[in-house]
Parts: sequence; structure tokens; C-alpha cells
Amino acid sequence: MDIQFIKLQACGNDYIVVDTFKNTILNLEALPDMAAQITSRRFGVGAVGLLFIAQGTREKLRMLLYDPYGEEVRSDALALRCLARYAFDSGLVNSEVFRVQIGERSTSVEVLDSQNILVDGDPPRYWQQDQVLSERLGETFRRPIKLGSREINYTPVFIDVPHAVIFARDYGLEYPDLVQELEDSGEFAEGTMISMVRVISRESLSLRTWQVGLGEILSSEAAAYAAVTAAVLDGLSERAVRVHLEGGNLLVEWSERDNRFSASGPVEYVFMGTYYYEEAEEDEI
Repeated sequence: MDIQFIKLQACGNDYIVVDTFKNTILNLEALPDMAAQITSRRFGVGAVGLLFIAQGTREKLRMLLYDPYGEEVRSDALALRCLARYAFDSGLVNSEVFRVQIGERSTSVEVLDSQNILVDGDPPRYWQQDQVLSERLGETFRRPIKLGSREINYTPVFIDVPHAVIFARDYGLEYPDLVQELEDSGEFAEGTMISMVRVISRESLSLRTWQVGLGEILSSEAAAYAAVTAAVLDGLSERAVRVHLEGGNLLVEWSERDNRFSASGPVEYVFMGTYYYEEAEEDEI
């Protein structure tokens, strides 16, 4: 089966985009296997995810995203940013502002110019996920964790997954080793994001992010949201901040009015091509 695709990247995270309005013969049951094949950096095209643009049930467009393990990803703002860039440029939508269905939810996106896309994000939550997190006078957000003879402070935030935000001002430039110690401590569950944040100014942050069980990742929009949340709660930054990720920059704003995020950032085309997909056969016994 020949599949036409186009590859885009946002903040260094690259996605293989397949337009199902053009590739109409796709078998939905084969998508996890297809994702595992095509995203392989040695045997396929190579990407952090395989993104399908499909017909929605409530919105015109629906995003289906699979990671290299064939698992469906329900939330990824950088992938959504790439979808929006392609959808607008290819004429799938005729307005700069539109909504995209992801699972049972819909998210608004806006094409700002020839590169930058604005994406809305949900409010941050406490780790227990039962309450929206917001600034409250007198509330302490930081938590301590013991590593041998020393104590490390982190700010817990839940955005898609748990995030532990640590400010590098307290620990210098030793954070790769420090993060490994935190992961080895067993205090953080697999999948937790650990971000080391450097405050450049009240309008600028820089961060590196590790995911427990996976290692350092190039970019995460959710990690950028979590970093801004922690910086605001600690009185270190304004609510509108430029966040420098390892793969690129985002302009993030945490609204005081409704606690929701919005972030704008660039999307770039990498290349396009045709991939021949052959469904995996059952192993013979």
C-alpha cells in the first residue's frame, strides 16, 4: 500500500502527517502497526509520532496520533500545531481560526502567519487531578524530596501527566546527574516529566525535560506550561513568558481570567514522500 505523507516539525518534535482525505484506503485497525513501522528512525521514515488527519464527528477535522510503540496519544499540542499548519496550507480549512477534534474533545487553533500557530491548552491541575491549580495567597506549592543527605525542592503540576519542576538556580548545572538520582530514587512514577528550569528574566525561561522511563526529550509543550505555572507560583516570572526548549521556542501565556494556557510557536516543513506499507503477517509456528 502506497501512503502519501508529509513530515513537519515543531520545536524539534517531528511528525509524519497523513491526510486521510487523500489516503482513503487506510485500514484503521492497521494504524498501530503502521505507526511502529513508519516512525522507526532506522527502518522507516523516522518521527516521534504518526499523525492522521481524518473526518471528525463534531468538527470537520479530527486528529489521530500514534507514538512509535503503536499507542494512541490523546494529547500533544506540538502535533496539533503541525496538523493546523498543514490543514490551513492545503485548503482543508478556509479560516485562520478553527477547531480540531481529539478523542471526545475539541481544541481551538489559530494560524497567526506563515509559520506560527496559536494553540489553546487546559488549566493546570494538582497531582491528584481533582482540582484546578491557581495562585492562592498563603498556599505553599513546593514539595521536598530527600536524596541521601540533601533535600531537593520541586513544584508538582499535572498537565496531561505529572510534572516535577525544579529550578536550576538552586542546584547549578549538575542537573543531568541530579535528574538521574531523582529517577533512581523511585519517588516518581514512570511517565512523570522532570523539568530543570533556568530563569533568564521575568519574561524568559529555559528548560530541559526528562521523562521517567524514557530519558531526556527534545521538547514538550505540556512541560513548558508546567514550567510557567511553577515560575508564576514561585513569583519568578510574569504570566506571558518566552520558553526556550531544547528544540525551539514557544511564547506561553497562562491566563489569570480562566487559568487556561495559550502558546504560539513555529511549524516547519521537513519533506514529503511516499511510504510503502505492508501489513505485518502472523509469525509462523
